[in-house]
Amino acid sequence: MAQTWGGGHIVKMKTAEATAYKSIMDMILSRSFAPGDRLVETEIAEKLHMSRTPIRNVMRMLIAEGLLEAKGNKGCYIPQLTPEDMAAVFKARAFLEGKAALEATYCRTDEDIIRLQSLLESEKQKYSEGALEEYAEINRQFHLLIAEISHNEYIEKFTRQVFWRSGLYIFYFDRFYSPLKPNEILRDPSKSVSCNQHDQIVNAIIAGDGNAAENFMHAHIDTTYAKMAGRMPKSSEVFGIQNKFI
Repeated sequence: MAQTWGGGHIVKMKTAEATAYKSIMDMILSRSFAPGDRLVETEIAEKLHMSRTPIRNVMRMLIAEGLLEAKGNKGCYIPQLTPEDMAAVFKARAFLEGKAALEATYCRTDEDIIRLQSLLESEKQKYSEGALEEYAEINRQFHLLIAEISHNEYIEKFTRQVFWRSGLYIFYFDRFYSPLKPNEILRDPSKSVSCNQHDQIVNAIIAGDGNAAENFMHAHIDTTYAKMAGRMPKSSEVFGIQNKFI
């Protein structure tokens, strides 16, 4: 058995499924697929030299979490990305994760604080290395751990869903994953707005200031959205130009 992060909690997977999960996430992170592309189970299995069963299981998990979409019996797809959907997703994230940060402030334990601080250090290290997959994984763990610490199963559940959906916009439009220039390197965590805002959120949680934690989380997600909004094609340009995302 292997362990990987799926949603806000560690999911135990069989080794083949963990390999399939990592490989599919690698493809999404590297933009091997474009928004609207269909993921063909048999083609991925052949490419990875694996049986179809672990591929199918991982796809089902990613559909349940909102990262992929199922279209009847036509298979699963990378969702189409539109300005309207992006605005709705990040608005939902700001609301849900703001409340998660507020609740986490009053529910967190000393162990939770240690876990959050450890993630912050790992995040800065991976950012400085330019390790896209590892950085994305730590960022996911950070946000979903705060939702977990809130001890509200509904906040945690819906935060997972909107976080994974927002991840598609981040992978395709955030400068860390998709530089404006081919040789653009973002490696100094002290200059990373995201890293600094994560510090603010954790410090507020440690200080027991729920209002500040909520406000800092709102500001963090609003900033993330604003950074990408200018790089998002207009709604009329999104459909039918998938290859331009690569």
